[in-house]
Amino acid sequence: MFDIKRSKKAYIESAEHFVVVRDGVVYLRIVGEEGNYKIMTATAGEDYHGSNFFKNQTALNEAALKISASLNANFRVKSDYHNRDYVEISSCEYISDAYRVAEMLFVELEEKAESRANDELQSLYSELVIDESGSDVYLSDGMWLSSDGKLKDRGR
Repeated sequence: MFDIKRSKKAYIESAEHFVVVRDGVVYLRIVGEEGNYKIMTATAGEDYHGSNFFKNQTALNEAALKISASLNANFRVKSDYHNRDYVEISSCEYISDAYRVAEMLFVELEEKAESRANDELQSLYSELVIDESGSDVYLSDGMWLSSDGKLKDRGR
């Protein structure tokens, strides 16, 4: 679950400023005022909340670009004061509209993480396999790894 909190980040020039936080990590910033908010990826944590930012900026920005395209929004890739890229995903009228974008972002990040993990397991399979039969590889304690990167528990 995530939360949208008011932000006190320094150097943000905006009437209102919020952050989307999950598990103490800042993922998105929402700046503007009612009727004209912009939602963007965060490049830094909070000055006073002690929240860090999401460290994998590449994955965050890629997910944001995909979401922006699915919303048919006019995204823009920009740079902050320290030349760190961020994505201006979309605009919205109300803070409550940002919840949908945040939900989409977390779904996309989770799917990307699962895909990356599956790719790593497929790579591990190719390193462990002893022939070209495509049969599962035994790991340990009844766990088997299939060629598609799925783990199977067949017991002992």
